[in-house]
Amino acid sequence: MLNHLKVIISGGGTGGHIFPALSIADALRKRYPDAEILFVGAQGRMEMERVPQAGYRIIGLPVAGFDRRNMLRNFGVVVKLLRSMYLAGKTLKAFRPDVVVGVGGYASGPTLKAANRMRIPTLIQEQNSYAGVTNRMLAARAAKICVAYEGMEQFFPAGKIVMTGNPVRQGLVCTEEKRREGYKFFGLDPDMRTVLVLGGSLGARTLNEAMLKMLPEMHHGGVQFLWQSGKAYYHESLQKVEHYRPGSVRLVDFISRMDLAYSVADIIISRAGAGSISEFCIVGKPVILVPSPNVAEDHQTKNAVALVKRDAAILVPDGDVLSDLIPLALKTVHDETRLRELGTNISRLALPDAANRIVDEIENVMTAPSIPPVDGVGERFYFLGAGGIGMSALVRYFLSKNARVAGYDRVESGLTRQLNAEGAAIHYKDDPGLIPGIFRDKFLTTVVLTPAVPADHAELQWFRKGGFTVIKRAQVLGEITRSTRGLCVAGTHGKTTTSSMLAHILKQSHVDCSAFLGGILKNYDSNLLLSSKSDLTVIEADEYDRSFHWLSPSMAVITSVSPDHLDIYGTPEAYRESFEKFASLVREGGVLLLESDVKINPALQKGVRVLRYAGENTKPEIKADYYADNIHVAGGEIRFDFVAPDCTVYDVQLGVPVKINIQNAVAAMAIAALCGVTGDELRAGIASFRGACRRFDFHIKTGDLALIDDYAHHPEELSASISSIRELYPGRRLTVVFQPHLYTRTREFYREFAVALSQADEVILIPIYPAREEPIAGVSSQMILDLVTSPERCLLTKDELLEHVKHGKYEVLLMAGAGDIELLVEPVKNILQLKQEN
Repeated sequence: MLNHLKVIISGGGTGGHIFPALSIADALRKRYPDAEILFVGAQGRMEMERVPQAGYRIIGLPVAGFDRRNMLRNFGVVVKLLRSMYLAGKTLKAFRPDVVVGVGGYASGPTLKAANRMRIPTLIQEQNSYAGVTNRMLAARAAKICVAYEGMEQFFPAGKIVMTGNPVRQGLVCTEEKRREGYKFFGLDPDMRTVLVLGGSLGARTLNEAMLKMLPEMHHGGVQFLWQSGKAYYHESLQKVEHYRPGSVRLVDFISRMDLAYSVADIIISRAGAGSISEFCIVGKPVILVPSPNVAEDHQTKNAVALVKRDAAILVPDGDVLSDLIPLALKTVHDETRLRELGTNISRLALPDAANRIVDEIENVMTAPSIPPVDGVGERFYFLGAGGIGMSALVRYFLSKNARVAGYDRVESGLTRQLNAEGAAIHYKDDPGLIPGIFRDKFLTTVVLTPAVPADHAELQWFRKGGFTVIKRAQVLGEITRSTRGLCVAGTHGKTTTSSMLAHILKQSHVDCSAFLGGILKNYDSNLLLSSKSDLTVIEADEYDRSFHWLSPSMAVITSVSPDHLDIYGTPEAYRESFEKFASLVREGGVLLLESDVKINPALQKGVRVLRYAGENTKPEIKADYYADNIHVAGGEIRFDFVAPDCTVYDVQLGVPVKINIQNAVAAMAIAALCGVTGDELRAGIASFRGACRRFDFHIKTGDLALIDDYAHHPEELSASISSIRELYPGRRLTVVFQPHLYTRTREFYREFAVALSQADEVILIPIYPAREEPIAGVSSQMILDLVTSPERCLLTKDELLEHVKHGKYEVLLMAGAGDIELLVEPVKNILQLKQEN
């Protein structure tokens, strides 16, 4: 579908525009090795040098910026602009790009305007928190606008905005190995604190003046400075630096190995360009920002303030630099607590995969793939990541439609073995040579992709190079919701159990439904339910990577918007805004059901009813429309009355009797009732619900021992699970084995995890499950363990855990996490049962 891709990237002027543009080009080239990429820049600007150095072709336009202080000088500028418009159009006609990407800078305006006239799709990448005039003018005709800051709706149409973050140079991750290499590369002393001073690619006069003024003070305090002056200031600065001890100041005109510079830095002094800030977030280094006063609309100050509000940076106004900057840096670099706070807070704002996300949006701009009909034999679907819980439901769906199905998954599992037995052809080695012959025709095969598959996956690259239709799993679900009445359940936690309950209630009622679930429903031993008589489809709506924005719900539930996936969203605010976008997708006349604590303010379509639900209606300030009343917990059972606006269903018994399921049941019953399920059917459905695998899943349940497996991987989920066990087994000794999931989630929530785990009598942590992530320096399970207050606590490897269980005494054992801890449940169960027998 994207065979022989041709892309123009336009803009430049400063490193803040050029480096993101090059990162986008590199990501495109990695995904599409045969892609043709042409840059269009401004003659005489630094992109004309930097872009060819990076291996890309560039054409220069004679465009120049307007002189806002002397309008009489702008006659020549207008002539150059008109000439640039003509040349841009000529370039587009000759190159014939599939899409034009604008990254800001003088050349971006005429190039994107010419593309708009020629009806070539355009995409804007806005780096700053305050959008420039050119991008604001281009936004009306752009297909997508990729941004790095919240609140950009004040400049751009909200429906076009995608939060991607700013692309950064590759390989910036700081490691101890790079730190050692950096000291050697720059000739620095590893026993001294290092202040990295960056004036931008062109240099910054005020920062250089501050450095020169304070040179006498830099001999003291065991601090060294790595100082990038810029070419224009280098020779003048070098003459003065040579009078001082070389060990305290290392002066360079330009730093080519910025990864090494970041690695040695204890604190960074810099202008507040958007690209630089994005890099600081990635490397997680403390930073003092000095916004340039010489930029349009003072956007650098706005960029800096966005960080200062989150205590993620220190701001020094340009006017105070000569007196305050270096003394403040010398003070801060010795303050370990302050350095740690700044580093932690800025790292929370990182969006590390921005370039690939922008490439995703470029693909979306160029392609709006439809899902081929699958009513008869002959259609072929190839799944990359076929064994994932969400993907496997689609595999089963297409098999049920008599389609030919094959695919790849990283590991063989019980689920993939079942899929093979049902008719799929799944293999476990990333090798294009293993793709079956009948799936090698690009006109007959559709490739379905899960977000967990990396861009450099060999089979994915083979399909893309061959021009196959490649679509995301969420796009398939979106098509299904558009052709049926979608009942979509979203939320940070609780969505799998709630959607499973809803599907089961509907399935055993006279209403019926189909369902695509995020867990294996024990009642049916499947994550897919199909109906021939109902047009209702229950879908678990996944917020990761904004997948749920492809859906078109008839009714939607939001169980929680507690922050998560901050590696994708960057901030809690952006995460919450994503749920507001999801809520705005509910069709006209539909229903939005919110848990009582969910606080969002979506722009709803016409006639959408907003209803609230709660496990218990105990908050007078929030009136829930649906809630549980007369809750009784006794004898291993939980019973309650389901209260709705128009009726009450008495004496409902939970089939999976844990307290956290009361709230889930209320939500499921509410939507089912709105779909016409009777009171008796509601009661029968909840009572017969056996649960989803890995959701409070009992593997041993005897009088003196319980072994429970649970998917909890967020602090609130984990706390709720432990609290429910405490209520179910009061006075019993509780041991929790927990595997943190993702380095970024551990970094963000290690304190909250420690609080939740401290409810247990014994806590056993095992190493972090990385999933899609690379390790982050200093982030480990030990961070959690150090804050746990339980009387017994330890950190073990997986092998050590099994040996530990052999010698331990257990009454209630909870094994929790979203990683491969599930593979340890059966061995632990076998050990415990063997101990019981002996």
